[in-house]
Amino acid sequence: MDKKKRIKIIALSILGVVLVGGLIVGNYYASKYSHIITTYLDHKTTKVVKSKDSKKSKDYQQKFKTEAARKENATKIGAQIEEEGSVLLKNTGKALPLDGKAKVSLFSQSSIDFVYGGTGAGSVESKDFSTLKTSFEKSGFKINPTLWDFYETGAGKKYRKTQPDVYGKGAFSVNEVPESVYTDEVKASFSDYNDAGIVVISRAGGESSDLSMKKLESGSHYLELDRDEKDMLKMVKSNFNKVIVLLNTVNPIELDFVDSEDVDAALWIGAGGESGIYSIPLLLNGEVNPSGKLVDTYAYDVLGAPAIKNAGDYTITNSQEVMGTKFMNYSEGIYVGYRYYETRYEDVVLGNETKEKFNYDQEVQYPFGYGLSYSDFKFTKFEKTSDKENFIFKVKVTNTGDVAGKEVVPIYMQSPYTDYDKKHGIEKAAVELVGFEKTKVLKPGETEDISVSVPKEVMKSYDANNKKTYILDSGDYYFTVGKDAHDALNNILSKKGKTVKDGMDYDGNEKLVSTEVVKSLDDSIYASSLSTGVKITNQFETANLNHYEKDVTYLSRKDWQGTYPETYKEGNLEASKEMLDDLKIHTINKKDTSLKMPIMGAENDQKITAPMLKGIPYDDERWDTLLDQLTFEEMEKLVRMGGYATTEMASISLPATVNKDGSAGISGTLVGGKNGAAFPVPVLLSSTWNKKLIEEMGEAVGEDSLALGVAGWYAPGINLHRTPFGGRNFEYFSEDPFLSGAVAANQIKGAQSKGTFVFMKHYALNDVETNRMGGSIFSNEQAIRELYLKPFEMATREGQAKGVMAGMNRVGTRWTGGHEGLMTKTLRDEWGFKGIAVTDQASFDVFAYEDIYEGLEAGTDLWLNTDAKLWEIPKEKLTPELATQLRNASHNIIYTVVNSNAMNGISAGDKVVKIMPLWKKGLLALTVILGLLVVGLFTWVIKEIVVVKKNK
Repeated sequence: MDKKKRIKIIALSILGVVLVGGLIVGNYYASKYSHIITTYLDHKTTKVVKSKDSKKSKDYQQKFKTEAARKENATKIGAQIEEEGSVLLKNTGKALPLDGKAKVSLFSQSSIDFVYGGTGAGSVESKDFSTLKTSFEKSGFKINPTLWDFYETGAGKKYRKTQPDVYGKGAFSVNEVPESVYTDEVKASFSDYNDAGIVVISRAGGESSDLSMKKLESGSHYLELDRDEKDMLKMVKSNFNKVIVLLNTVNPIELDFVDSEDVDAALWIGAGGESGIYSIPLLLNGEVNPSGKLVDTYAYDVLGAPAIKNAGDYTITNSQEVMGTKFMNYSEGIYVGYRYYETRYEDVVLGNETKEKFNYDQEVQYPFGYGLSYSDFKFTKFEKTSDKENFIFKVKVTNTGDVAGKEVVPIYMQSPYTDYDKKHGIEKAAVELVGFEKTKVLKPGETEDISVSVPKEVMKSYDANNKKTYILDSGDYYFTVGKDAHDALNNILSKKGKTVKDGMDYDGNEKLVSTEVVKSLDDSIYASSLSTGVKITNQFETANLNHYEKDVTYLSRKDWQGTYPETYKEGNLEASKEMLDDLKIHTINKKDTSLKMPIMGAENDQKITAPMLKGIPYDDERWDTLLDQLTFEEMEKLVRMGGYATTEMASISLPATVNKDGSAGISGTLVGGKNGAAFPVPVLLSSTWNKKLIEEMGEAVGEDSLALGVAGWYAPGINLHRTPFGGRNFEYFSEDPFLSGAVAANQIKGAQSKGTFVFMKHYALNDVETNRMGGSIFSNEQAIRELYLKPFEMATREGQAKGVMAGMNRVGTRWTGGHEGLMTKTLRDEWGFKGIAVTDQASFDVFAYEDIYEGLEAGTDLWLNTDAKLWEIPKEKLTPELATQLRNASHNIIYTVVNSNAMNGISAGDKVVKIMPLWKKGLLALTVILGLLVVGLFTWVIKEIVVVKKNK
């Protein structure tokens, strides 16, 4: 054989081996991840075969039939969210509004590198993101082109902020353009566009990493201005009579610079998605009057809150458990955000604290609920009536200024802080939000009578140490309407007879206060669930670090100095044997001798299918008939393969669903497929304080759901802004649980009105990104229930949420999805939740702590898993308990899907049959072609080798 032929034979043999190997590996991974591939490519796995007797099904209807109409509606809503969510913080000498045709200069690298949303699962995607320059010019402003080009293509181009990616890799930096880089040409252009210097300050957030609390290379931490930004502000002030600051931020930053003479007006604008940017110039030229209110307290020192003492990276030094080596203790208890600042302020006024130890004026710059307007509004004639379950507060709101606008009408409450509370460790904030509404646009001089309904249930407190349930304390309850939390508290203090002589910063209005007197403590009225009647008692005793350590102190107003948090154990905890045992993955292994192996695979004479049960109550006996028909294999696959989808079940004509992330709208960022509208981020949505608008945004997501075929929406995110440094604060609504719950409930109502099932997330205490994977979060039961569970409770009871996503974290030592007290006894038994409980990401071995046996036993239904080989349950492990758990989980999943828009167009007699998705057909064709090619190659090689041997 000559050398060339030998090389050819070897080369083709290698090619054949490579092709065979490629086919084997390719088909293996295609089979292993077919679930996510199908979702990513937006292909179908089922089709509907109509029966002869098929009737028109009762479907969820699209209001907007065309893509253009749907997009126009979303654009309108996004713009209104920006208009009503933006918060006017300062407006000295009526610097705003500007003339609509003003010639202005846009400053900072952030004016080019604008923040439209966050990153990761909550990100927004759009081909229609416009620039700030385009939006200003469209509204009539003249923009300094020399300065813009300097940032976009000139010497300022190399300066851009950075942040970690979705995996937490990378660093935060501001990287503003130093003053020395501005050329003489650029500076000379200021005089031609000097009606105002508009400075954009941006900060971004994202999944997997909290914002850094450490000093950056610039010498400042991420939530304060760095040296170059301060120099830029001074440069602008020296060249412009008007300096306007736009805060394109999604976390509360330090705003002490706004108090200086360098700034004439400041407007917080958040991150407005794809359409919000067009509203910004309208807010500046006065075509729109700002009416947003802050959803967080803005402190002068963001590192000064008690929660900061235990925020960061803390280690359990002797744990080897999977994702069980990190912890955090919420040692501030209930005193998060304004609950801390306002309560300490009241204690100073009441004489329980000295001003030397706490000076409110030096601590808080802008209180929770703060927001100015181009007009002025006055509250009068505050009245309270009631029915069996609610208080109804009426207030007259008058526009006393000369510009039309809207005003928020918030109701705040103060509960009595009694000797009983002090004895049994019950904490009470000086003031808390309990209700709100927003006016219509009021013309100058116009009045509107506003009614705010407040459930009487808001007066309950959780007594974790004595009664171990909710109680109604005895004493005086104060209700008031105030412009913000601080204003409300001053009203209450005035009602108590306090004045500026007692240390108040200004006198409140006692006429805007109503009291409710409870003569004796009641430990029965709220000791049972108002939703289900189930008795309520402690479920989170092991989440209190005292369960393991015995020396843990939680912040108490009884002794501010003595209980003020310190970093627990300096951030390194050596766990006890009990804690180490509890960190391990294990099931409760409850043996129920009354349980028998449930029926599986029944052949019923009259077969029940999923379409027959549309609209049928959850506990109807027909569900049992359907569930009897399911095989073990069908239930196991349904429960196990829930990554961005639920699987089809052709035997009962159940279609598959697609479920996607995107707290600001349906997003294909992580899993491909089509995107819905990119709305403003949730923190901007909540800043509107407009329930109707919030519900309309939910409906718009529902419209996208119908059009895109995405039935499940991994949203809303309703964890709290425990600290200003939360990486996903943009994705969550507020530091306040009531506001968060009210916004979530209304958004859910809107989305689910279109048959979209939501997954409220991340349940629960997943308020940090650092070490969220398996990190043990400790807190006391009162704080857990009154703060961190409250938004989920409201979203369930008021919003009727059909889905929930368990967090990646642990509550105490138990993974959230494996915590029976969280997933069943609280969520389902107390609140009456009926729907799907899904895990967070569970597709990789690193998430081994999200154990399927532990989770099923605790009440979790669905694993967000895209790996066909992961979480398999061998049939030989089946017990009556496990089979019952699989059956219950299947019931929850099927019930939710059956009552969703995934069933649109499917009537009772129709069949849903399984089909091969298009990509699999393509892969099969490619496999056949390549297989034939390989056969041909090896046939030729063999023939050549035979010929050579014969010739020898």
